[in-house]
Amino acid sequence: MEWIRTIPSDFPRDQKISLGTYQRPTEKKSAFGSKDYQLYWQEEIHLQSNSKFVKTWSEWKVYKDHSEFQFKEGTGSFEKSGDWVLFKTNSITEFECKSKEKVDTIPRGKDWKKSFPCSDLPSQNIRSKDHNLLYYYDGKSIFPLQYESGYAEANFGIAWESDLPYTKSSLFEKAKLKYGKKEFQPHVYNHVKLD
Repeated sequence: MEWIRTIPSDFPRDQKISLGTYQRPTEKKSAFGSKDYQLYWQEEIHLQSNSKFVKTWSEWKVYKDHSEFQFKEGTGSFEKSGDWVLFKTNSITEFECKSKEKVDTIPRGKDWKKSFPCSDLPSQNIRSKDHNLLYYYDGKSIFPLQYESGYAEANFGIAWESDLPYTKSSLFEKAKLKYGKKEFQPHVYNHVKLD
């Protein structure tokens, strides 16, 4: 499955992609009706000029007596050829913190990193990371070819159900529809904001 880590050198490169923010549709991951535990998450990719990107992932866990927050931000560059976009992450910043404050509602549409009431000032861990993953671009959304969230990957996704690399075959289209429309953790980032 190494083909999802690169774009062949003989594929012509182009810049025909909308810059701005692409958000992944998210749902609560906690058990339905649970009063003692709620898990919220959000993930987005911000495409910038000069083929740069910032990818953020955050998770906010609310327990009965405390809350926990995790944040990861990957930065790197991307290259595009036709419908294929390769994201090449070279650095990840991450931190986590806890709070004893009672949190009744999670702020929607805000920067959670600034909103979470950390008990102690979190220390950020910045590390180099070479992480490449190929996405499919349909003109308005980007689809990772392998499931990945917060830089944790799983061995399934569009590429796993496709028959030929870099080909929009009928199996590829079926897999894209299946994973892009999933109700729980869909494998798609939708363009929501222009730069």
